[in-house]
Formats: sequence, C-alpha cells, structure tokens
Amino acid sequence: MRDDWQTSRTVDLDYDQLMVLEDRPGTRVRVLYGQLWLTEEGRAQDLFIGSGGEVALRGRGRAVLEGLGRARVQLLSPCSRRSRRAALAVVAAVALSVARMLRGVGRRLAAAAQGGRHA
Repeated sequence: MRDDWQTSRTVDLDYDQLMVLEDRPGTRVRVLYGQLWLTEEGRAQDLFIGSGGEVALRGRGRAVLEGLGRARVQLLSPCSRRSRRAALAVVAAVALSVARMLRGVGRRLAAAAQGGRHA
C-alpha cells in the first residue's frame, strides 16, 4: 500500500487571523501566497514562512498559524489506515460492479453472435 496518500485543504487567513492545529503528525503546511508565522509545541523556534515555503509539523501537540497579512495555506495530511481501507473498499466495490456489467454485455454479444450464425 502506498504511504503518500493524503488529504488536502486550503485555508485563507486574513491579517492577524489565527488557526490552531491539534496533534497532526506528518501534516505539511504549504504557503501558496502571502506570509505565515508558525509556532509548534516542542519546536524551539518559531518559523516565518513565505510564499512557496513548506514545513512538516512534528505533531507533538498544538501548532498555531497566523497570517502576516493575507495568506493562503494548504494543509497536506496523510490519510489514516482506516481512511485508506475505506477508499480501497469503495474502489473494489465499483470494480466488481463494472466487472458484472461487462460480463452481462459479453453474454448478450455472444448470444447475438450465435443468433446471427444460424440465420
């Protein structure tokens, strides 16, 4: 199973607007435009991230993001194993349904071909 499956969401922050993330190990914060101040529990220094910059959260507690002016931030979080299993179950169900439909089409085509030979 692939380890790079992820969910993504984009958040717009206004000047001095805060966003708090709780214990999200493996989440990456990407600044699409603007500037961002980030502080995280367990990290000795605060970070200032500009447009195009990205940082991985350590996930050892709370992280606080603040837009320094208007900023657009993308949060990339790895999917849990449970989410992956659910997604794969949906794909498997769709594949099974398509296979059954194709078998039915194949049978009808074979029957039509047999009927054409006898004429």
